[in-house]
Order: sequence, then structure tokens, then C-alpha cells
Amino acid sequence: MNTKQRIEQAATRRFALEGYEGLSLAALAEDVGIKKASLYAHIDGKEQLFKQVVEAMAARYDDVWKAARDESYDAPPLERIETIVQALIRFFGEEETWMLTKRMLLVPPPELRPFIESTLGDVETELQAFEKEQFRLAMEQGALPEQSLDDVYDAYYCFLDGALISLFTFETNRSERQRAAFKIFKKGIGWT
Repeated sequence: MNTKQRIEQAATRRFALEGYEGLSLAALAEDVGIKKASLYAHIDGKEQLFKQVVEAMAARYDDVWKAARDESYDAPPLERIETIVQALIRFFGEEETWMLTKRMLLVPPPELRPFIESTLGDVETELQAFEKEQFRLAMEQGALPEQSLDDVYDAYYCFLDGALISLFTFETNRSERQRAAFKIFKKGIGWT
């Protein structure tokens, strides 16, 4: 791993633990084993480094959902949705990823909020279009009763938000709660 990669890795951990405002470039340099002045040979500053970390996370997010999509290529639409849900819970369940996500979404640096929303929004726009199409196909194929696609997707998104937010808690029964919420969501839309 080269110095630039070590800086990004250490910055990701620091941003996750301390947030944007809490990141000290001196502490970051110490984590990497270089002098603070040497950081500037690899980065333009804290804002650029934060953007780099957000972009790297968005790329991983994109890779995870697309891998789940590709893995379930031949599966029926609702199985594809289930594969995506499991992949996202695993991805966001990684400690560093959920800590960084929590900081970015709940207390983003105000000046970088538009950048975060745009960067993650690009990934989510494509993911949401795919998910919505799977629900539409499921209704078309008779796997779900005909109903408002927007209502189904809004309910799904609320379930998924809740499942991912539960990752931010200290509760030990997260998996059971996620399974129960998914079961009730499925029952509510007629997914058998």
C-alpha cells in the first residue's frame, strides 16, 4: 500500500470516528507515520481528502449493490430485491462504513452537504430505479398484487432506512429486528 492509499485509509477511519470537524491533519500524519508537512505532497487539504473518502465510499456502495444485482441476474424480481437488501445490510453493517455514513448523513459538514448528497445521490438514483423496476415486474408477473408502485416503494424505502438506521444503535438484537421488519413489510404488500 502506497502513502496516498495509507492516508486515505487512515482518513476514512478518522472521519468515521471524529467527523470532518474533528479530524486533525497532525494526528492523521502521525497515523500514517509521516510529518504533517509531508501530507501536502499527497493531498490538497482536509476538504479534498474528505471528498476523496466520500467518493471512495460511494464507489464501494455502487459496487456492492451492482454485484448483488449481477449475482441475482436469473432470479425472480422479489428474490433480487432480497439479495440487494442483504448486501446493503452487510455493507452498511461494517463498523467503519456505518460510522462514516452516520456522520455524513446525520451531521454532515454544512458546506459539504451538497457534495455528499450529489455523490451518494448518483448511486442511489440508479439503485432506486432498479429496485422500483423489480417491484413493477413482480406485480406484472403476479408475484405481488396490483397496487400503487409508489406506495410499495415508499414503504420499502422506509423499511430499508429503518434497517440501516438500526445499525447505528448499540442493540444486540438488530438482526432479529431487521428480519421482523422485513417480514411485516412483505406481508403488508402481499409478498408471499
